[in-house]
Amino acid sequence: MKQHVLFYSVVFLLCFLLGFIQAPFYVIALLLIISMSWYMYVQISPILFSKDVHKSEKFILKHQKNPMYHFYYAIANNLDDEAEAALAKFNAKYKNSHRQALMNTTFALYRNDVSEAKKHAVSIKPPVYRTYYEALIAVKSRQYEGAKRLAEQLPKGWMKESILSEVSHKQGNKTSAKKHAENAYEQTRGLQRYLIYKNNETFFAS
Repeated sequence: MKQHVLFYSVVFLLCFLLGFIQAPFYVIALLLIISMSWYMYVQISPILFSKDVHKSEKFILKHQKNPMYHFYYAIANNLDDEAEAALAKFNAKYKNSHRQALMNTTFALYRNDVSEAKKHAVSIKPPVYRTYYEALIAVKSRQYEGAKRLAEQLPKGWMKESILSEVSHKQGNKTSAKKHAENAYEQTRGLQRYLIYKNNETFFAS
């Protein structure tokens, strides 16, 4: 909060000084656009663009009042009770059916509850994410060939690689699982990169 106040105070002061010396309006507007864009980028970079998982984790821990961040931190670190509590807060706070479906499917898969995951997955949008979670459900159901077929429908590389890693891991092929996990990791940034890292921590440590 102090950081926000300081930033806005500095921007306001600079705009005031530019106005005082009768600088052109476009100069003041340009200063506002550039400074606000830079500040927003700095704020959201750890969760969207960063390749440093430790920076992403630091951001998540700092923003755990947000139930979505708290939820993902909890499942990434196997904190069952915290994940359940965060999910309940999220469902109470946000009424978007797609976002709820995404979170509830994630939690069901985390708890290996395939039937519950299937119930929520049908409401996931856009279709590419629904296909991704259907593939994960297939893996949990030991339908490995079906999971591979669904993976082939995924246009995003990290999604396909994640599914193939899960299939290889379940089939006992650790070398292939590690390779696909590393490929998925290299193709992601921010929160998704952090989740892939935590899910495959033993691979990356070896």
